[in-house]
Amino acid sequence: MKKITCVLLSSLFAFLAPVRAQSPALNAYDLLSRALQPIASVFSPEAKAHALSATLILESMTDLPPELVGARVELLLQPPERLLIRGPYNGQMVTICRDGESVWITPNVPPFAALANLPGAVSKKKKKKHVSEGLAPMVLPFTPQQLALLPVLFQVRDAGEDQGLRVLEVRLMSELARSLGVEDWSARLSLSGVGAPVRIRVFGPGWSIAVRVEHLEYATQLPAATWEPVGDAVRLDALQVRQWIDALGLQVESHRPNPAE
Repeated sequence: MKKITCVLLSSLFAFLAPVRAQSPALNAYDLLSRALQPIASVFSPEAKAHALSATLILESMTDLPPELVGARVELLLQPPERLLIRGPYNGQMVTICRDGESVWITPNVPPFAALANLPGAVSKKKKKKHVSEGLAPMVLPFTPQQLALLPVLFQVRDAGEDQGLRVLEVRLMSELARSLGVEDWSARLSLSGVGAPVRIRVFGPGWSIAVRVEHLEYATQLPAATWEPVGDAVRLDALQVRQWIDALGLQVESHRPNPAE
């Protein structure tokens, strides 16, 4: 937290000087703030809206099968411990939902059905001292007051307009990017005049993804029924979920391009 605060303050001083003479309505950082702050505020305990629902259209992705171009993905988020993602997979609609310390997946079919056979809570694997096996809460490392300074954590370039939308090219400040290991990541945001995200492109080392925001809405909270599975579901406890995430991470690493090659 101290490191984040130092980065925020040092970035703020570097940010203020060049933008004072610019019109706030035209400033790229102001526009980025309008895009980021409503989303980031959902994670703040002091916010009025603690949940959001979004519908994203998958426009492109590295190695994306042709049949998934234009696929619709539904995202429901209610920090600190509720998240639901629904989208097509292997010709059927799949829902993955975190509700507190557990995750459920529907439908209960391969390959998800096999996840229920992971050792889970009965695993004999030794636990590291003082390390919780629960699922970490979804929080941001900022106080509510620091959220106002969130845009200064980024390097922003105004890339002009495209089809009536303002386009911003965004990277994390170099010090923060190095500490998080994401130096090669960047984003290209297409925003409306009021800062609403319309198209998001993210670029990583050897991969990229582009989505169009079809719907984005904020709410005090989402209905309790949102987090309840319909029909038979694969149910995973916290340890099984962590094991699944570790396995996915190994798969991603194995497919990551080797810069030396």
